[in-house]
Amino acid sequence: MIIGSVSENKDIEKRISITPELVKKYFTQGFKILIEKDYGTHLGFTNEKYQQEGCEINTRNYVIEKSDIILQ
Repeated sequence: MIIGSVSENKDIEKRISITPELVKKYFTQGFKILIEKDYGTHLGFTNEKYQQEGCEINTRNYVIEKSDIILQ
């Protein structure tokens, strides 16, 4: 099962659905996590931190197309 999330309009919505800590939790439960590039950078979460926890980073369209569940 693939869980994905893409950035919303960062001028309006500053919150995100998936933090690196949640990636670790979902990953250990057997989920694959996909997020859009630079998903959490506005909150100080680097792409590298997400990848260290097992997250895959790709384009917005790829995440939407490949995910079974989208969190927003």
